[in-house]
Amino acid sequence: MEKLNTVSSIVTPLDRPNVDTDQIVPKQFLKLVQRTGFGEFLFYDWRFDQNGNQRKEFVLNDPKYSGSHILISGDNFGCGSSREHAAWAI
Repeated sequence: MEKLNTVSSIVTPLDRPNVDTDQIVPKQFLKLVQRTGFGEFLFYDWRFDQNGNQRKEFVLNDPKYSGSHILISGDNFGCGSSREHAAWAI
C-alpha cells in the first residue's frame, strides 16, 4: 500500500461552473513546451486586465488566499480541449 499524504492548506473557492482548459491557461501560452512554470499563467485572463494589472476582484488575487494549495471549483471543471498545459499550471 502506498503512503497517503495529508494536505493542510487554505482552501480557495472558485465558484464558477464549466471552467474549460482555455480559461485555465489561455492559448497565447501554449507555445511553451516545458512542463514547469505555467502557474503564472493560471487563469491569466481572469487574474489580469488587458494592461497586465491584477484584477483585485478575482479570488486568486485576494491576499487571504495567498499560499493556498487547494482549489474548490464548480461543476465541470477542466472541460473543453485536452490541454496538458492546464494540468501543468494547476
